[in-house]
Amino acid sequence: MHKDLAVVMDVAGTILRMYRVAKDIEKGVIRLNVVTWELIMEKKGRVLVVPQIDPDLMLSCRPDDALGTLMKGREQLLEISCASSPISKDEAVRILGSSQARVRDLVEVYREVLARCPGNYHTAGMIVDVYLQEVVYALSTGGSPFPGLRDVLACLKDHGADVYVASGDSMRSLAYLQELGIDLSRVYPVSGPKRKKEIIVDLKNQYLQVVMVGDGLNDLYALRAADLGILTVQQDTRPTLKLRDAADKIITDIKELPKILMDYC
Repeated sequence: MHKDLAVVMDVAGTILRMYRVAKDIEKGVIRLNVVTWELIMEKKGRVLVVPQIDPDLMLSCRPDDALGTLMKGREQLLEISCASSPISKDEAVRILGSSQARVRDLVEVYREVLARCPGNYHTAGMIVDVYLQEVVYALSTGGSPFPGLRDVLACLKDHGADVYVASGDSMRSLAYLQELGIDLSRVYPVSGPKRKKEIIVDLKNQYLQVVMVGDGLNDLYALRAADLGILTVQQDTRPTLKLRDAADKIITDIKELPKILMDYC
């Protein structure tokens, strides 16, 4: 039996305003307000690795320890989020294990984000370059809900929509969404572009209409696959023409979403 409406939402930059920090490991330079996908897509052979570990564990390690020592024995907690080229988890783990990056590289960006975003949503990760056989960036992200988000989610619920989340982040980070009233059984963590498309296609077998709301290149396939693809530029992530063309609607504020859906349905 088909239900009426499913709304699938990305997290970073879509429902949360993000503050992202990256450290260029080779240059030792901290870069503020980066766009993760731009760093990944700079070159082929790059992959974002998300460690689903307690940040306190990271902070308890010696700063000069190799980053690989933090991950050793916890390989099952590492997930591949997205990549500029197909890369296996085993290969990414192997590169992490021999990397010259240090725990302090990850701690530096995490503390920078923590100082600016004291809320509950924080992530950390690494960009691995297969051709260089090295970790090229340490990353951390923090975020807070865009103004009016709670009202938007309540309106969608009143309208009879089932809200889903498809994000590249780990479930440890996404557990925070429960505070916003989002059912965690409808949250898909560590979802890259192809996985997001699969989620849309699967939901189209269960619902009459499936809407995708996203803001970045990792949402491209899902926007195309949805019955209605909505691109939000509230975060101002400089969407490419290809991303804009993939969307049926473009919004500048998440508060525009309920009216669009009511008009559409």
